[in-house]
Amino acid sequence: MYKVYTVYYDFLTLFISRHIPKKKGYNMPMQWLKKETPVGLFVLAVAVGVGGAFGAAIFDLLIHLTTLRFYGHNGSTSFLSLIGEMSSWQRILIPTLGGLLVGIIFKLAKVSEAEGEGVPEVMEALAHHRGTIRPIVAPIKIVTAALTLGSGGSAGREGPIIQIGSAIGSSIAQRFTLSTHGRGLLLAAGAAAAIGGTFGAPIAGVLFTYEILKHKPGLKHLLYVATASTVGYYGASFLTSHPGLRFDTVFSLSFDSTLIITLIVLIVTAGTTALLFEKVLHVGKHAFSRIHAPHMIKPALGGLAIGLIGLYVPYIHEPAAYPMMVDLLSFSSIPVSLLVVVLVIKIVATSITLGSGGSGGIFAPLLFIGAILGTLLSGFVGDDSTALVIVSAMAATFAAAASAPLTAAVICFELTSAPLTVLPVFFLVSYGASLLYKLSGRRSIYSLPPQA
Repeated sequence: MYKVYTVYYDFLTLFISRHIPKKKGYNMPMQWLKKETPVGLFVLAVAVGVGGAFGAAIFDLLIHLTTLRFYGHNGSTSFLSLIGEMSSWQRILIPTLGGLLVGIIFKLAKVSEAEGEGVPEVMEALAHHRGTIRPIVAPIKIVTAALTLGSGGSAGREGPIIQIGSAIGSSIAQRFTLSTHGRGLLLAAGAAAAIGGTFGAPIAGVLFTYEILKHKPGLKHLLYVATASTVGYYGASFLTSHPGLRFDTVFSLSFDSTLIITLIVLIVTAGTTALLFEKVLHVGKHAFSRIHAPHMIKPALGGLAIGLIGLYVPYIHEPAAYPMMVDLLSFSSIPVSLLVVVLVIKIVATSITLGSGGSGGIFAPLLFIGAILGTLLSGFVGDDSTALVIVSAMAATFAAAASAPLTAAVICFELTSAPLTVLPVFFLVSYGASLLYKLSGRRSIYSLPPQA
């Protein structure tokens, strides 16, 4: 996998040297790029976007292949029906084996920065390492995250793909020996390209770098980030034949006093749940850090716990989470008691997967938890407002945990293809939940120290 990126960089260098003419004052095309001229940065932003698209496509393919290899699931049948036909020992062994492979890879590769959720490590590189991420991080993260998610771990794609995209952007910047500012710019561009490509949300990709990664380069340089995000979106759509993550649902705006009260309750509930999620995640990491066992074994222990929990609550597995969210947004009838159980166990399971050293993100689990919250609260409003309440809860839960109301509102807007008229509602509930989270003394769940 590492050779794939090396070949890509070599091809990029060769292409530029052959197709960009020499100009007076520049010894060679490489120097032309190193000067970080507007056109040069645009060319590099496009290159980062292409790299991010390939990273997203390869990541998507490996998740599909690992899920197929571990469970025989190719998407044509229900994941829950498939594992229902498996023996208990198989369902326990698969997440355990996936965790063991992750631990072995980390042990052999000795790439400590590829461990953990992903986003805090990118923030660390941007703030304290002058935008430098080693090229080896991208392939290691792709493989370990695919193993974690494909074997049924309780996590999401967002953290890994952001670190993958950032590593690609940073590596290209290092290849052309850009300045610290240039490395930070291409790192952020890589993150935006990866989000745009994986989730089909190019606008949210740009906002993520500004609001969460705290990369604020100014309007002129923000255009390069937007360029990479757009190229990543269209490139990944072309390579994977689908426009990223999508939830099809029907929105209808019909405001009344009941809906307004429900949305206020939603803000408080989402903010409180985000606080609980952060606390349990921290407890999980602390608990596994106190286990006296080889570091490479801990992801296997986490996988073992996930396998045992999954025997009773299979919805915690990553391949089962997305179909359940689709059911919730299709207004399928699911017992309230089951929703409450899944919500609580999903929080615990995610803390186990990530706390034990599994490789995955928190965005998808937070959306999943938010969708359940929204479904529980939607019982107080009419059918016309059900979709609005569910998606608002998804946005508010992520916004609170990440302290990123604008990113949360826009990404949920893009994921659901919602009408523009509901975007202000998404933003207001996201801002309210985020404010509540901050009033508790917390900054952001991404401010947790990277996993050791």
